[in-house]
Amino acid sequence: MIVSPTEGSELLSVAASLLVVVGSIVVLGWLYSRSKFVGAGNSDAISIVASRALGAKERLMLIEVADKQLLIGMTQTQVQTLHVFDAPVLSHKAPLAETNSGFAQRFKAALQEKLR
Repeated sequence: MIVSPTEGSELLSVAASLLVVVGSIVVLGWLYSRSKFVGAGNSDAISIVASRALGAKERLMLIEVADKQLLIGMTQTQVQTLHVFDAPVLSHKAPLAETNSGFAQRFKAALQEKLR
């Protein structure tokens, strides 16, 4: 099968257009997930102070509501209050990234340790 030069340029144009569309979808999805407007509004009445995964679908969360902190347990089917703290255990002023190091930070530290 012989491909003429015009068919090759049309194929390249279609491939480039498809790449632009798929790239735009990925970028817009990432921006949407990072947006502060996602969720149940911008209310600071309830804030997540800390969160810890216990399993694939189980999680412990320390949340702050009306100047009280609650330790809640979450599974796939239910949410249960485990304890209510009168005095704050942790400050919600610190971002979650500082209290719980992400995969990228741990991976970077492991790579730096390996290279030594």
